[in-house]
Amino acid sequence: MRNLPLPQDESSQLFKARDVYETCISNARAPLRTRLRRIRNTVENEAKDYDDKAKKQRLFRKPPHDRVRGVTKDELMKVYTDRMVKKKSPGRSIYERILLAPKHRICPFCGIGTANTLDHYLPKSEYPVYAVNPSNLVPCCEWCQGEKKEYYPRSKGKQLLHPYFDDVENELWLTAEVVEGVPASFRYFASPPDTWATFQKRRLDAHLKELNLNELFSINAGSRLSEIRSRLIKLHQKGGEIAVREHLSEELESMEADHLNSWTSAMYRAAIESDWFCEGGFRDT
Repeated sequence: MRNLPLPQDESSQLFKARDVYETCISNARAPLRTRLRRIRNTVENEAKDYDDKAKKQRLFRKPPHDRVRGVTKDELMKVYTDRMVKKKSPGRSIYERILLAPKHRICPFCGIGTANTLDHYLPKSEYPVYAVNPSNLVPCCEWCQGEKKEYYPRSKGKQLLHPYFDDVENELWLTAEVVEGVPASFRYFASPPDTWATFQKRRLDAHLKELNLNELFSINAGSRLSEIRSRLIKLHQKGGEIAVREHLSEELESMEADHLNSWTSAMYRAAIESDWFCEGGFRDT
């Protein structure tokens, strides 16, 4: 998972939930606009409570709902789909600003895919009051959105990592191991320090499980191995397992400097630690 700053406007100021909501509903026709404007204070107050609970890792305490003071779920969901997502809609520039925020458009949930849509951390179908709340809109790739679907946390340890509020990059927690076979493959899992609280460890497990990242990482590791196999074979022919390990270690140094818990960093750490792999297990025959 890659941490992102909270969504900001062109002046590098944080988007305010009330302002975003006002922008999105600006072209609604009466009497719908009148009813939508009546809940502006509720939208604003709920957004503040959202941020407060997210900072304390307590979003699981937010109860789902199907209407907000007379405004239905469908009406609030359409504020997003019709007045933010659609091209030329009043909120489209905000949508694009949030979508383009990640460096190189990399999905913050997985660190692999291209962020080409916005995901509602708390799904708008269950929490329509947050349909256009900037803090709830996260750039996302098709894989992660497809796996996450309408997931929302029902306990503290089931909360997925939130790119805006969780920064887990200061300590090593993503681990992989080599699965011996022809061809070799890699298995991924969360292995945070023992000092982490139990619920934090469970959140990592939930993040990997609910987004099916073990499979995604393994698929990409297999592809990467195919790309570097020829190079590893030549190194092994010249200098044996020592040359293979030295090369992998040099590559890993650069990867960890960029992202300590990336799938590539975990893959290379696992390969270096495996005698079987470095002694030629990387071959595909």
